[in-house]
Amino acid sequence: MYERLARLMRFGMVGGGVTLIAYLLFLGAIAGGLHYLVASVLAWAGGLCVGFVAHRHLTFGDRNGWRGQIWRYIAVYLLQLLFGTATLAALIDLAGLAPWLAYPVNIVFTATFSYVLMSRMVFRPAADVQRA
Repeated sequence: MYERLARLMRFGMVGGGVTLIAYLLFLGAIAGGLHYLVASVLAWAGGLCVGFVAHRHLTFGDRNGWRGQIWRYIAVYLLQLLFGTATLAALIDLAGLAPWLAYPVNIVFTATFSYVLMSRMVFRPAADVQRA
């Protein structure tokens, strides 16, 4: 129980840093005149690169082979991109939020989605892998 809570806290800290980087990329891209969906994809790509290394080592402390993990991580992030883009569009186009506000609100949805998938599909603790 304690380890799962500690891992969730590490996920929040690492994810917060990765999200800050992605958000700054997003703001820069929309300030540069890009459509919010294009800006979101660019921010996502930046988060993908930084996030894999940070989550692998700091959040999950995983030392298993990274080659298989990278493909599962990319798959999870592609799912997150689809989910996050749909919810971002809903927040902006349907709920009427400004892009600068919708992006951080959307993080609540995408962070939860990512944590569940990463902890179960990408960086499973060794004890879980042995039980499977």
